[in-house]
Amino acid sequence: MDNFKQSLAVEGKSYWVWGPLAFSSFYFLPLIFSFERFALFKLIAMFMLYCVFLVCYVKAVNAKGEKALVPVLTIVALATFGAYITPGTQALFGFACYFCGFNFRQHKGLQGLIGVLLGIALSAYLFNLMDLYYIVPALITSIGLYFMGRAERRERQHRLSEQQSQQQIEQLAMVAERERIARDLHDLAGHSLSSIALKAELAEKLISNDQVSLAQNEIQQVATLSRELLSDIRQAVTNMKQFKLDEQLNHLKGELMQNGFQVNIKNNLQNASPALQNTVSLVLTEATTNILRHSKGNKVTIDIRENEILVTDNGKVHTFTNGNGLSGIKQRIEALGGELLVSNKNGFCLAMTFKTELA
Repeated sequence: MDNFKQSLAVEGKSYWVWGPLAFSSFYFLPLIFSFERFALFKLIAMFMLYCVFLVCYVKAVNAKGEKALVPVLTIVALATFGAYITPGTQALFGFACYFCGFNFRQHKGLQGLIGVLLGIALSAYLFNLMDLYYIVPALITSIGLYFMGRAERRERQHRLSEQQSQQQIEQLAMVAERERIARDLHDLAGHSLSSIALKAELAEKLISNDQVSLAQNEIQQVATLSRELLSDIRQAVTNMKQFKLDEQLNHLKGELMQNGFQVNIKNNLQNASPALQNTVSLVLTEATTNILRHSKGNKVTIDIRENEILVTDNGKVHTFTNGNGLSGIKQRIEALGGELLVSNKNGFCLAMTFKTELA
């Protein structure tokens, strides 16, 4: 549906208001070439008619869409019956046709064009102007300007559509960026906060057993993890956090071992791009967080192959739900063109498979 509603006048471009009026100079040609034929009252009427035309023109050029109807009809009436005063009114029909082409939808614009052409014929018939010098220029100018108005309307519609598309792209990019930040914050904060909670609980137990020095060590690690978490959150928000897969695997292995897990890691993903290493690192960080939170087992295997990533532990899981963690992993894997499969038959297993090699 055509919902185009713009005025011909463009803010900051005064040409669209005053530039086209240069063509209205043809209105005065009969006066220039046949001045002696114009009595005083006709001269006054001629200039008054032109002033009324200017008012209608300015209103039409600033009107949005079909709100230009009244000034356009007035211009057609002035051009039709003003021919009694001067045949130069033939120049005014073209302005009405341009507005019909630009301001009105196609079927109404065509109706307006036909109305203008009938006005030309009526003025020629009423005021004895049935000659080629009056009718032909008026017809050619009116039809040509109508289609120029249509062309300008289509051009404006095209630019408007491009602007709307660009705005939609920017909005989608903003949504995607918010989702990225949310996933990164969840993955980073979830893992670090789980470690902080576990170490805080351990410190509490050590203090209750009078093992103060060991408890102080755990508290120091909590402080260190807190500072690292704050730094990671800042970097994630600014999209600066980049993980190296080998380093992150060593970090995750240390976290798991500190919490009593035996860890076996195989990494066959060599020479991967920084972006891929970052994504895989975040996926494995979230998977490790889930193990630390929920697993009742003591063995973890991380097997990174060329087209598959497996994370398994021997904990017994009877039921599970797809929370934010698994949802975040699923989104990241799907962004790489892969698929996430979850199984709890023999322990708990996350299988991330890809149609093509990751590297």
